[in-house]
Formats: sequence, structure tokens, C-alpha cells
Amino acid sequence: MDKSIVKPKLVKRPIGRILIDAGLVTEEKLKAALEEQQRTNRLVGEILVAMGELDPRDLEIALSIQRDLAEPELAVKIIAGVRKMLGEILVLAKRITAEQLDRALEEQKRTGEKTGEILVRLGIVTPREVDRALAIQKAMAAGSGLSTRLRLGELLVAAKYITREQLEEALMHQKSTGKKLGEILVKRAFVDPKAITWGVRLQEMLVRAVLIAALSLSMVSTVNVPAAMAGRVSATVNISAVVLARANLNIVKQQLELVVTDADVRRGFVQVQEGSLIELKNNTRAGCLLSFEAHGLPFQETTVSVMGRDIVLSQDGGLVNLPVTGRAMVSMSYRFVVAQGTQPGTYAWPFSLSVSPLK
Repeated sequence: MDKSIVKPKLVKRPIGRILIDAGLVTEEKLKAALEEQQRTNRLVGEILVAMGELDPRDLEIALSIQRDLAEPELAVKIIAGVRKMLGEILVLAKRITAEQLDRALEEQKRTGEKTGEILVRLGIVTPREVDRALAIQKAMAAGSGLSTRLRLGELLVAAKYITREQLEEALMHQKSTGKKLGEILVKRAFVDPKAITWGVRLQEMLVRAVLIAALSLSMVSTVNVPAAMAGRVSATVNISAVVLARANLNIVKQQLELVVTDADVRRGFVQVQEGSLIELKNNTRAGCLLSFEAHGLPFQETTVSVMGRDIVLSQDGGLVNLPVTGRAMVSMSYRFVVAQGTQPGTYAWPFSLSVSPLK
């Protein structure tokens, strides 16, 4: 049997997480959609549209950037060229509130300290969060312009408000006049002003979702495991994955690898008992949302057994709401259904986890 490690490929960020981060749906509505998904096995986005909670145009455009939110470096590329101050980035990414930023700016006038230093001193953010936000700020500033897919004209074309030909004509006129694209499109009667308002609003919301993804993903520690420990299922991995200010996930024990044998391939699935032991801390009564981000390994689907429930995840992972308030230790077992053509071997563990509170 081939014991070589199969490297995972990048996968999409759960669409439900993107929609929440952008403010396109509420956590309560997503929770209802997830419950419906467990009954019907339909796509979450499709359910939200059917519920009347999500515009199908918004869903289509959010899906178009989903794959790029697999890791922080890809996410930042989407918003390269957007100039934001450190405080703005932290507010947009929901790491701090506007009131906390105002407090820090007032303190800055008095002391002359940098904004990040003040936020750390006041206990509002951690030094690591500031470092990551500064790195993202630098990467954004290094770009020459907003990603094509998030530009106003492209959003309007994607939503079929205007044609490609109309956009190109307006862009040519913009080069010669310097006027705003939206102004040109309206003046030429290519589009209604309401569509411009929609496009600008969606653009801002998606930039926020991208920032949250970049910061959230970058805050998950990468653990380098010595080769001598590679086979030890009981290795302790401490990861602080702070998704939102009021929820925290710590991985206490986690399988580091997943071995697929010939017998597993013939049987059609791999069973892993107590593959994860996590500590959850959450201070909202509604519970929390546990996100499984898959790493593109050769499995059709995965069933995770958690807190007395069996939840079916897709190849891309999924979201599970848990009735956890306060602190709880949660153990999870997995059944991986192998895809056609899956070869025996040793694979990196298929999922990374993050958590956010339900309000």
C-alpha cells in the first residue's frame, strides 16, 4: 500500500459563512436553512432563495468568489488595490466596533500612539490580530485595483443589468471624461439608478466578507508535526480559531492523518471513532455555528456524529449548529464515503474547523 502523503487541494469557503459575513443573510435565517437542508439535502443557497431571504443575483455573485476564500492569500488578491486604514479593516472584519475605534482614535490624539498599539493596550484585540490586519493592509495597498469580479461594472453585467457591450462603451467614455462609471451608465440610460445603488451596496458587502475570510483564516495556527509523531492519533494540537468575538474553538485532540486501506476502498467508507475532541466557548443563548472546511480529498461525502446527531457534509464541508452555551467539550466521529477511483494511502486530515456564535 502506498504510504505517501497526499497533499490537499484548496477548497471553497462554506457559502453560508460568506453570506453571513457579507450581511446578506442573518444567522437565524441561515440556521433555519441548515435545518431544512438536513431534511431535504438541498443546497443552502437554493433554500435561502426559495425562502425569500436571499436575492438569487446576490447568491450567484457570492458563489463566484467562494473558491478564492480558501486561504488568506487568495482572499486578499480579490481586494488588492482597496485602500483602508487599519481601524477600518478591523471594523469591516467585525473584529472591533465603530465605537471601539472611535475610543482608540480619541486616545491616539492624547498619546500619539499607533491605533493598533492602543487597541492592544485596551484589550480590544490581540497583538497577533493587529499583525495580521497590518499584513493584509500592506497586501491590499500593493495592488493596482479591485479584482475584476468585484468591480461595479462586472457586478452589473453578472446580474444582467447591463450587457458586456454597454459596459465596454461606458468604460471607453470614462477614460476620456474621468467621470464615475455609474454616472455614465445612468446618463446613457443603460441602467436604472437603483441598479447602481444595488451594485455599490453589494460591492461593499462582499469586500467585508473577503476581509473577514482573510483575517479568520490567517488566525488559524499552522501546526508542523514532527515525522516521529505522524502516526499518533492522540497528538495534542492547540489552535485558536477566533471567528467572531464571542465564540472560541480550541482543538484538544485531533487525528493528524487519515489512512485509507484496501479494505476501506472495497467497503466504500472509512470509519473514524472520536477523530476530534474540541473545546467550545460561547456566550450566546442560541448556540454556535461550527464550520467544517474540507480540503478536497477523494470522498463523496462525510457523516459527522456530534452531540447525538449524524450530520451529512458535502465534499466542500458544511455548517452545523450546536446548542452550546458557555463551555463544552465536544467529541466527534466520522464516516468518510470514498469516491470512485480513491486509492489506498495516507492522507492529511480532511477538515479544518472554525466557530461563530448564533445570536
